[in-house]
Amino acid sequence: MAIENAMMETQQVKTYAVCCTADLKIEAINQFLVEVHQKEQEERSIPIFTVVHDLKTRLNGTTKELRSDDKILKSPFAGLDYPEVQRLLQQMVKDTGSKIDTKWFLVLDDESERTSSGVIVVVEGEYVRSVRVTYPTTSRDLAAASVAHPGIDEMIELANDKYNGILQD
Repeated sequence: MAIENAMMETQQVKTYAVCCTADLKIEAINQFLVEVHQKEQEERSIPIFTVVHDLKTRLNGTTKELRSDDKILKSPFAGLDYPEVQRLLQQMVKDTGSKIDTKWFLVLDDESERTSSGVIVVVEGEYVRSVRVTYPTTSRDLAAASVAHPGIDEMIELANDKYNGILQD
């Protein structure tokens, strides 16, 4: 069965991609979305994440949940490194006209469900930086890092020095 990407109405002009570098349970992806949306509501912030579930669907808006009879999302990004994810994402945006940022994105990987965390990634040419962040604050932390307040290098240092490699609230 095809996967339906249930979108939310939003005033957000640009959204950030959630790309899975492993084939993950749809239930686990939806749990991530629930935790992020709860924190966004609590902090009165605007949802920013769009789950990229395939490379052909035009995605304009933020993802509320994925719906499917399938149990696993067969991700087009499975097994790719961050620059490869960015190249595919850029091609998808070009082909579909989706309004998704391609410099900054969030990765859910094979560690995400176990650690309840995602990886904030920025790729600018040869410059690749990433930091693992707990689910609830991924939205806030990506938005902050993308405008350099605090910058991603500072977040990486904080995660490594104080939180065993996973930035937490």
